[in-house]
Amino acid sequence: MLIPQFSLRSILAATAVCGVVSLVGAAALRGAPWAGAVIIAIAALFVILAIHGLMFFVVWVLSLVTPRGRAPVVGHSPFAATAAAAPTKEG
Repeated sequence: MLIPQFSLRSILAATAVCGVVSLVGAAALRGAPWAGAVIIAIAALFVILAIHGLMFFVVWVLSLVTPRGRAPVVGHSPFAATAAAAPTKEG
């Protein structure tokens, strides 16, 4: 499905959160120090999330561009009998 489905509850919750952030932002513009601190904390959270996403993207692109360092290691079972030591059926 190409279009994500959102419930009415999630849309109303997002609207309420945006309203509260706008109210705190308006208080910050009026000069309330606590509101300024909250807005700075929210902005710092978004900056940290953006940096995390950018670093993930850079590492992902580098993993696609750089060749693999070595061939895969093939494991052998220590319990497997070799041809020389395998018991033979006689009889």
